Amino acid sequence: MIGWLALVVSGAAVAYAWKLQQELQTATRRLDRYNRALFDANDEIRKVREDLTAALAQVRAESRLPSGAPVRFTPQMKVRDALTVHPQAEQILAAFHLGGCNSCAVDPNDTLTDICREHERDLAQLLQNLNLLTVAPKGANGPLAVIKVPNVELSF
Repeated sequence: MIGWLALVVSGAAVAYAWKLQQELQTATRRLDRYNRALFDANDEIRKVREDLTAALAQVRAESRLPSGAPVRFTPQMKVRDALTVHPQAEQILAAFHLGGCNSCAVDPNDTLTDICREHERDLAQLLQNLNLLTVAPKGANGPLAVIKVPNVELSF
């Protein structure tokens, strides 16, 4: 009699364990689905933030254009803003090894002064070369035009 009772109790325990396993699998599938949705939402938020930051930098650059006059690059200008002022600013920064590769990467929220100090570059020379980009060639339709990137010589 005790053997039969033990058999029934163990059978009930196995059935209960099987039921818990099924519920655990269901909960795991739901959690995976929620995690994927959360990851996708986080990815979308990151993209929106990047777009917003780029749009804000563009608005900052455009707000510095009084009556169509070209923007002057300043030491306090953020790298992100400098990159929106002229399409070739990135090439000038790369020529100074201020962005473009892992060893000279810069934070877009740093100012030009900060990155020059951090990477031991001449700020005046950088600003001079960047400001050459904003000079409108004679006969150009707009204040900014794509021009030949000036040769930059660095001595280390």
